[in-house]
Amino acid sequence: MPIITISRDSYSHGEEIAWKVAERLGYSCIGPEIIQRSSDRMDLPATAIKKALDDAPTFLEQLAAKKERCLAMFRAVFFETMCRGNIVYHGVAGHIFLADMPDVVKVRVMADFDERVRELMRREHLTSREARKKLIREDRERDRWTRQLYGKDDHDPRLYDLYLNLHSMSIDAAAAIIAGTAEVSVNGHMEMMRRKLRDMALAAKTEARLLKVFPEVEAVARDGEVFVSVKGSILQEKMVAEKARKIMAKMDGVKRVNIGVAPSIYVPF
Repeated sequence: MPIITISRDSYSHGEEIAWKVAERLGYSCIGPEIIQRSSDRMDLPATAIKKALDDAPTFLEQLAAKKERCLAMFRAVFFETMCRGNIVYHGVAGHIFLADMPDVVKVRVMADFDERVRELMRREHLTSREARKKLIREDRERDRWTRQLYGKDDHDPRLYDLYLNLHSMSIDAAAAIIAGTAEVSVNGHMEMMRRKLRDMALAAKTEARLLKVFPEVEAVARDGEVFVSVKGSILQEKMVAEKARKIMAKMDGVKRVNIGVAPSIYVPF
């Protein structure tokens, strides 16, 4: 049940490489469609999920539950999808969400900036100047997003098992290397991996559900037992806990609930 994540800067042929790897291995290739699945679950336009994923949070947005709900639902759908295994994923943050997971090959693909400019010009019919400005802006925004939400630098080689530079390597060669690495890297922990993914999906679904009502929520799940921290008034601890428990009683997969209430720093603007 191995999973391959392919991280790259925009217009670096990551999707093309992902499809070639998936074809070689007989895997499913998955990317931005998870955004649409997440939006369907929340009955929100896909643009709302995409904005939450693409844009670095401002100070006020870091306090806003709607953005956190979007991110939590995206994680829930992501982890549920990864449970199937045999996947090449080329969407956002896969290497971060699966950082400590066994049987995952995390790949970073690099392309020369000038090559990325040419690719963007070809796809969107931009001038060289327009393409350069757009790439610089997108790179800066993606870097801010990853650093602010996860405290990571996407270009840090320690986040990856394989770091490929396309400067002197063809796309086919890169796909062959990634497929070959995946075939020899599986270490037999597939059932443990599947359990961990189910737990993370349940925790993320819990957060997404409770963030409809509470401004700040954190959840962890272990084999169907969910541990939840809800930010709220300590003076209303019993009422907050009971309300959260009622919401979770309707959720599939929850065997037992443990709820704690912590003081909130949320300021309702």
